[in-house]
Order: sequence, then structure tokens, then C-alpha cells
Amino acid sequence: MELRDPSLYAPSGSADGAVLLALRDPASGALAFPRTPYGIGATGTPSEAAEPVELSGRGEVLVCVTVHQPLSPGMKVPLLVARLRLEEGLVLDGIIEGTEEPRPGTPVRAVLVPEDAEGGTRLACRFRVVESGA
Repeated sequence: MELRDPSLYAPSGSADGAVLLALRDPASGALAFPRTPYGIGATGTPSEAAEPVELSGRGEVLVCVTVHQPLSPGMKVPLLVARLRLEEGLVLDGIIEGTEEPRPGTPVRAVLVPEDAEGGTRLACRFRVVESGA
């Protein structure tokens, strides 16, 4: 099955897991997600001088809200949108699976889930709450 946005994520090789595609500044270690042709804004490193890296997709919830109104055509609601801190330190926004808002500090991991899209079903990246002991 095709990925919905292969420029942002890829299969991790473990079941339904996903990795996020980023850039790293070889001099400072600074990260940028997503990968862009402009490079790393925080350091001014051009993309051709940056190293492509895969981020684990594991992190924690900082805050989560439930969206009840569709923000774009075809958007299914309710939808959980969270600000997440990845293990690597980057902070980004992501969609959480389920209908219950997780508390701040809840561990999550990136997964690939089938999603109906124009032209057929594709794999989208979502974040799944990691159950304790898993």
C-alpha cells in the first residue's frame, strides 16, 4: 500500500511502526522536520550540507485537543490533535489515534494506518498511545 506522504515518514520495519524523515546539521546536531529543500532554518545549514536522518517516532504528549469541526473537505471528526515532544527533542504536531484525549506526559509512537483517500487507500502516519508495560 502506498504512503499518503512519503516525504514525511516511512515504515520503520517493525509491524505498523513509522519513522519520521528529518535533516541533521553535521556540525551542531540540530534537527529539522520535515526535510525541506531549504535546509535547517535554526542553523542556516543548506539541505545539501545536512544529513538525512530517521527519527524514532517515539515521544510524549505535551497537550492534546479534540477537533469537532472539519478543517478541510473529507476530514473525519472528532479528531485528536496533539503537540508532541519526540525522544530526539523536536516538538511537532500530530494526530493521535482514538477518541480520548491523552494526558500530558503520555508516551506515544508513530504508526502507519490505512486511510481512505482520493484515488484509493493509503497509509497515513498517526500517533498511538503506548500502553504501560509495552
